[in-house]
Amino acid sequence: MEKTNLPLPESIQQIISRVKHLEIRARKLIKDQLTSQYHSVFKGKGIEFSDVREYTYGDDIRDIDWNVTARMQQPYVKQFVEERQLTVYFVLDISHSAYAGQLLSRRQIMAEVVAFLGFMAFYNQDRVGLVLHTTEIEHYIPAKHNYSQLLRIIRDSWYYPPRFRGTSLARSFSQVAEMIKKPAILFLIGDFLDGEYDRSLSKLCDRHEVIPIVIHHPEEKTPHPPSLVPWNQWIPLLASLFDLETRQNQTVLLQKDSRYSRYEKFYTSLFHRFGLDHIVLASNEDYLKALEMLLKRMAHFRHTARY
Repeated sequence: MEKTNLPLPESIQQIISRVKHLEIRARKLIKDQLTSQYHSVFKGKGIEFSDVREYTYGDDIRDIDWNVTARMQQPYVKQFVEERQLTVYFVLDISHSAYAGQLLSRRQIMAEVVAFLGFMAFYNQDRVGLVLHTTEIEHYIPAKHNYSQLLRIIRDSWYYPPRFRGTSLARSFSQVAEMIKKPAILFLIGDFLDGEYDRSLSKLCDRHEVIPIVIHHPEEKTPHPPSLVPWNQWIPLLASLFDLETRQNQTVLLQKDSRYSRYEKFYTSLFHRFGLDHIVLASNEDYLKALEMLLKRMAHFRHTARY
């Protein structure tokens, strides 16, 4: 294993204080606002098969029971009983690009997101697990409903050292699909600055409910130094940038259609194609408030869709 010197996010006391704050915030949100909505946020499909019924307009075609449909000569869909206890996995990209950021690293933001959502799941009696990946899965904690394990998940989200620097979402997502067999809710968290992972993401969506959480820094979208470029102009610039994953300086052409914008178009179209609820969090915003809004929006949309 390659030895790496990775930055520690904060002192231990600061982290403990921050985690306790996130726990209090999550418990308050559950108690005050989402007590009756939390489980309606998630589909919880595939937990337990119940029966079949005739297909009606608006049903998910992935629920069609093709054997019964062939026998009855008309479409039938499977019905499922939603288990009260859900299974939640946090799937984090901990490649070295996760340590980018001037004030807060992406790794720290991911860990805080895991803590916040993890406490919400725990206090709703749900099982919580963790997958950390780079070019492959590096660390796996099976889902359980256990407070000590949740604290371990938060700690590993913050501190677990990656063996590899690079990213392969296609390979990692394929391994997740092989590893997690039973239907679960998967929060995929990272920068999604990779390509050609549509097939492996599709496999995850076939079995699980997938919720991507994209975390980015404002400087990734606007790589031009503000002091060099007027606000109303855009000129191409050559720049030498340090790649955290390869540890090499690269001379790149900074232009309006940047590498980030191309990846952004790719994952946005992909999430839209698969019908995934997702959120993009910026490091300079109240990302926990944005997460609360996502959960409320999902709960409202799915409640409305029933009627």
